[in-house]
Amino acid sequence: MSNAPDIVGIGVCTVDHLMTVPHMPGNNVNMKASTYLRQPGGLASCALVAAARLGARAKIIALVGDDDDGRYIRDELESEGVDASQLIARAGGESHVSLILVDEGTGERSIITRPPTGKPIALSEITREDITSAKVLFIDDVTELTLQAARWAREANMKVVLDPARPYAIIKEILPYVDVPIVPQQWAEAWMPGQAPEAVAEALREGGAAIAAVTLGARGSVVSWEGGTRHIPAFQVDVVDTTGAGDAYHGAFMAALLEDWEVPRMARFAAAVGSLNCRAIGGRTALPTRDEVDAFLRQFAD
Repeated sequence: MSNAPDIVGIGVCTVDHLMTVPHMPGNNVNMKASTYLRQPGGLASCALVAAARLGARAKIIALVGDDDDGRYIRDELESEGVDASQLIARAGGESHVSLILVDEGTGERSIITRPPTGKPIALSEITREDITSAKVLFIDDVTELTLQAARWAREANMKVVLDPARPYAIIKEILPYVDVPIVPQQWAEAWMPGQAPEAVAEALREGGAAIAAVTLGARGSVVSWEGGTRHIPAFQVDVVDTTGAGDAYHGAFMAALLEDWEVPRMARFAAAVGSLNCRAIGGRTALPTRDEVDAFLRQFAD
């Protein structure tokens, strides 16, 4: 199908309210923000926008309210070329919103969220074809919906990519259906305290993943696949805000999966996109196009 998506994602869409502050406030502190930005966010939303800017056709299945925030999320996704036809707006529901404080000295951030108030998406609201028309499935949680979608994807020989929003004890139920778990360092440390990222990536591979990655922020990532386990460094950029760097990495890795590159090239490409996304405040503001990434990587060609 020419109009079928390359990637379908099931997950979170938010409206982010970002403010940069001189430092993270303590108790009873009144502080002025130096900048403010309202922008859509969320793991699935930002990962799919990242993939779309890189040339992939992306579709999202997510819950929003029938409020102004929900309409804003839909409009922004559509403006990025992401198919938002399966954003489900609950009558009377409020959309997911986040407050993000960004330390202007380091680019690190703290996040406070209010989940959406509508009833979760039921399995009866999607079909098998909604999933299997794509080549890659992206998920960030374990629900009845994502479990069935992952099963359908496995039956259809799709690639299933996971960005875990919940701890291992919950996520483990879906791992047998996941081809590419890409997990943040904090998640890895909570699952296997005291273990090196290489050990975590290899444990995920031993659990059935074809490719497993642990992202390490400014230190890059560790990737394990049948060819071995390797550290892939991040790229040096002027960091303004790290919000969405991991989402950008996921989106780029999925775009690279569609190209069927060698794993180190996929990881290096994803590292470049994650690094470039840190150049401006907001999870999407500095997401690059494919031409920008290619030009950036040419600077580091051997």
